[in-house]
Amino acid sequence: MPSIKGNIILNAINTITGILFPVITFPYAARVLMPDGIGAVNFLNSIITYIVLLTSIGIPMYAVKEVAKYRDDKIKRDKITVEIIILSTFLCLLGYVAVWLLAEFIPQIHQQATLFYVLSLTIVFTAIGVNWFYQGIEDFKFITIRAIIIRTFAAAALFIFVKDQSDLLIYGIIIVGSTVGNNFINFVHLRKHIRLNAIRFKDLKIARHLKPSLQVFILNLIISLYIQLNTIMLGFLSGDDAVGYFTAGTKISHIGLTIIGSLGTVLLPRCSHLIKIGDNKGFESVIKKSLNLTLALSLPMTAGLMMLAVPITMVFCGSEYIESIPVLYLNAPVVVLISLTNLMGIQVLYPLDKIKIVIESVGGGAFVNLILNFIFIPRYGAIGAAISTLCAETAVLIIQVIKGKRIFPFKISDILSIKYITATLIMSMAVYSVTKLDLSYIMMLCTAIFTSVVVYGASLILMKDDIVAEFCTVLVKTLKR
Repeated sequence: MPSIKGNIILNAINTITGILFPVITFPYAARVLMPDGIGAVNFLNSIITYIVLLTSIGIPMYAVKEVAKYRDDKIKRDKITVEIIILSTFLCLLGYVAVWLLAEFIPQIHQQATLFYVLSLTIVFTAIGVNWFYQGIEDFKFITIRAIIIRTFAAAALFIFVKDQSDLLIYGIIIVGSTVGNNFINFVHLRKHIRLNAIRFKDLKIARHLKPSLQVFILNLIISLYIQLNTIMLGFLSGDDAVGYFTAGTKISHIGLTIIGSLGTVLLPRCSHLIKIGDNKGFESVIKKSLNLTLALSLPMTAGLMMLAVPITMVFCGSEYIESIPVLYLNAPVVVLISLTNLMGIQVLYPLDKIKIVIESVGGGAFVNLILNFIFIPRYGAIGAAISTLCAETAVLIIQVIKGKRIFPFKISDILSIKYITATLIMSMAVYSVTKLDLSYIMMLCTAIFTSVVVYGASLILMKDDIVAEFCTVLVKTLKR
């Protein structure tokens, strides 16, 4: 069985390169294609994203869990895999009916029909991509290497082939290739794992996967609406400027969340497998280590975002976004809150078939967000939306704690880890000293990041923290593979 720590490192590398690709390529594309071109691609791609959400109906997350459960029983695993692929393909065809209707009868889309059809390749690549299969069997080395190679080629293609505004279609192809084009490789490579001659197609029960997938779909739908709610309500109640300030403040904080969220991708299959084989002690051990790692990453990240809100905003957004600074302050604690709810929801409750609690908690958070937005946005604009988000995420955490406290394989008091809180406070004092130096914003940011890593790491080493020692060892071993 692959090492969890090695998988976490590999998936973190995959996640970070996924973040870096648009950071590197978007400034070039924005200058070449101009706002009209970028706007057209993003508009059409957002529609495709929703079609993918509807046609996937929660299959990727559900499929990871099912494949992981039967990883040791290859006959059942292969049968489930084929059933889910057939279901995904059928739903994909329904998605293309929607694509055709939109392209033919919606004027704004019809004008860019060719680009829309190119971007719609995401639908079929998602359906046959079976990324969930490789996550379920924990082959994160294959996932990571393949993704890095594809992204590298996509970045090179962008700089080579996209030269002016007339290359919009080429840009669309590259966007699809960089995000889900590697799913084609997944599908071709699948033949090395699946033995079709051992499967009796008349025994396949495709419909049985609909109900559990729909439960995940409801959760994903609530989360998707929840994420878009602030932007939509800000646009209606406060205007485009407020949306811009809120977007800038939240995007910065969500970079850290994406990295920490990769833990769930790695641990969901492992937790599902341990529960299936009845290894409760192994499950508890994995979750306790995950809790420590989540706190070890999210606490200093939150403190760093709050301490460095000004230089971060000035370097990445510019002085025009000075009103985003309070938004970033308020969004920083959300990193800890969402990291904990992801741990409890995706790594504990969902593998234990308690997804109803997760849906209730996220639904409760969405309701709190909606009510508070009506109260705070008209008065405080982007800051009001940030306040609502902070309160809503707190509500999600509280609901999960209340409803799941007897299920979690750890004490709720363990969340208040003295070791990581102490190290974070020491780091914060060091970073505060850096912010008082007479440095440019970019130098202040670089110096503070270097200082925070050294001080925080040294503090944990002095406190003999196991995570630092283990991951240094595993990182070396993983890179040598």
